Amino acid sequence: MDKQRQIKLLQDLIKIETIDDHEKQVVDYLEKLFAPYGERVRFTRVPYQEDRQSVVISIGPQNGSFTLGFSGHMDVVNLGDRSAWKDDPFSGKLYDNDSKMYGRGTTDMKSGLAGMIGTFLTLLDEKVELTGELRLLATVGEETGMWGSEELTKQGYVDDLDVLVIGEDTTDLNVVYASNGDIDYTITSYGKVAISSQAGAGINALDNMLDFIQLANEKLRHLPRIHETLGPVVHNVTMISGGDQVNSIPGKITARGNIRINPLYSVAEIQQILENVVAQVNQISQHKFELQYDYLGEAVDGDLQGEYVTTAKSMLTDILGHAVKIVGEPGATDASNFVKSPTAPTMIVVGPGNDSVHQIDEYVDVDEYLAAAEFYERFAKKYLS
Repeated sequence: MDKQRQIKLLQDLIKIETIDDHEKQVVDYLEKLFAPYGERVRFTRVPYQEDRQSVVISIGPQNGSFTLGFSGHMDVVNLGDRSAWKDDPFSGKLYDNDSKMYGRGTTDMKSGLAGMIGTFLTLLDEKVELTGELRLLATVGEETGMWGSEELTKQGYVDDLDVLVIGEDTTDLNVVYASNGDIDYTITSYGKVAISSQAGAGINALDNMLDFIQLANEKLRHLPRIHETLGPVVHNVTMISGGDQVNSIPGKITARGNIRINPLYSVAEIQQILENVVAQVNQISQHKFELQYDYLGEAVDGDLQGEYVTTAKSMLTDILGHAVKIVGEPGATDASNFVKSPTAPTMIVVGPGNDSVHQIDEYVDVDEYLAAAEFYERFAKKYLS
């Protein structure tokens, strides 16, 4: 695909406002984009709710020798203070002598998604004879619950893949071979409301919550299995709410916690440790806690010397003219759901990225975006043609 068409493709996606919603509008756009290719493209909508749909797009023979998956999410995070943006965050404008594209989602992660879509269009335009299937899994809700990847995994769209490339942003187009899993949970402490001037009249749910936090940190921050690139399990309580007024003992306190699980632990193992903590504090006099899980995502491990990892590194080094790194990703991606497939494929993550992710005035480097698009095309041609 020529440079200008590839740039316009990303601009078109940026102009579709998908802040935690409206991914169906991207799917509508893609359906029109692929319509001229007729039966050469298999296009399957996967509804989630109202204006939210994932989509599975595939080309090439379904009974071939290899099945390659590409994946990216269509949602973007909120803008923060919209007035603080220097320009329209959904403009897709080019800046700095056309070297940067501006807008929410340029890095996270419509650039990776657009680069992958460009590969499909190139293979179709060039009428490349494919030996296997290329399948795109474009998902809803990655930023808020990874609902799209969960549903696509349940429906079996991952089961027959040999390898899956996720276009999530990676710094300097490094190749991510392993990523942390994620547990989000809500813990509620129940006490008894009383006037604060009467010592011992109530049960302070906040004091009790502090007991839980101390014990949870003690148990989860010092686990012995340390991953070679991702390090230890990480636990943080990040939100606390409750209480009625300053001169009343709080009778209910709610906190939310986040656990980043390295690939040497399963979600089930970490759940057991957390549940043991809850059971232990519930044995303390006047302590009562309830635990609820909000999200469970497995970690993904890989092989530093694996074929697909080293092939990706070699290709990107050639495209960029300098060596890239093979790294671990401390954050979670849709891979945390895809790995739950009973026959989960090898997964790597490669996409244009920088430190403007989730920030005001997000941007993507145009040359890096085009390099990623070239990588996706080369990778597909190597394994499917």
